[in-house]
Amino acid sequence: MKTELRDYPLTSTIIKLKTGRVQLTIVKDPDWFLDRLSHEDSDGRLYLPYWTYLWEASIGLARHVEDIGTALKDARILEIGCGFGLTGIVACRMGAKVVFTDVEQDALRFAHHNADQNGVKENADFVQMDWNTPCFNNKFRYILAADVIYEEHHWEPIVTLFQNYLVPNGIALLSEPNRNNAIGFFKRLSDTGFVYQKSTYPVKLEGRTNRVSIYTVRRVNA
Repeated sequence: MKTELRDYPLTSTIIKLKTGRVQLTIVKDPDWFLDRLSHEDSDGRLYLPYWTYLWEASIGLARHVEDIGTALKDARILEIGCGFGLTGIVACRMGAKVVFTDVEQDALRFAHHNADQNGVKENADFVQMDWNTPCFNNKFRYILAADVIYEEHHWEPIVTLFQNYLVPNGIALLSEPNRNNAIGFFKRLSDTGFVYQKSTYPVKLEGRTNRVSIYTVRRVNA
């Protein structure tokens, strides 16, 4: 996959973690793209290029993945909506084999570039994928998802993906910035036979500190 990013104004940021730093190349001034690239799809839903932002939820999930540590060694992991690739990069550092996916090809280019500059490309694969139409024949021990349940029409395909692509006793790790509508998603998870535990991480980004919720999701009697 090409890692040419010159179509975007770029900046670099460092995410400080317990085990070291992650250097990310990201989009400078993503608000500009939000204003100009927004449009409605064929179903009348508003498309917003949220992948151009580095979100607190991805930092919180990266820290949680780091805390899991050696339990991830040699695990095969799927990340959905990978964006700039932060969480998957940390999982690769822990020794996991990560498949980074995003519906946006440009997001995957950033994730590929960032994995390369952090020295984990050998543990990473990159697949353009819409979680409404997953494209894998195998299952995963972990699925990672940072801030993907912000709109209700995403819920059913994500729950279905968890059902179909987690191995027995597999775990989905999902981060969420405490939006009010998240209650409905987790009710749907419970109704579908999943249980979950919640923890929180404080995340400081751009001078503000917010608490990010991390959900460890398991299938009952899977």
